[in-house]
Amino acid sequence: MSDKKLAEAAEQIAAEEAEKAAAPKPEKPKRTIHWDDELMTTRQLMEFLSLSRTKIWELVNKEQLPAFKIGGDYRYRRTEVIEWLEKYRVKRG
Repeated sequence: MSDKKLAEAAEQIAAEEAEKAAAPKPEKPKRTIHWDDELMTTRQLMEFLSLSRTKIWELVNKEQLPAFKIGGDYRYRRTEVIEWLEKYRVKRG
């Protein structure tokens, strides 16, 4: 490749990069907190899902059920639990 073509290619790349840098970046959508974003305790989740404490802990330890561990206690975000449940919805055939 000649020096002239190489310089032109470098200029074109620099111009494209400058265009990308000058272009407005899309804003991240702001997450609004809804009432169902509350954190539940294990006891509350037991009632919500009608499952035993042991079964809930098994699901968390298998990394199937999303949870936060705060100190020695687990907390579960209601919306994440509902999303997790939807994965197991039975489809009518």
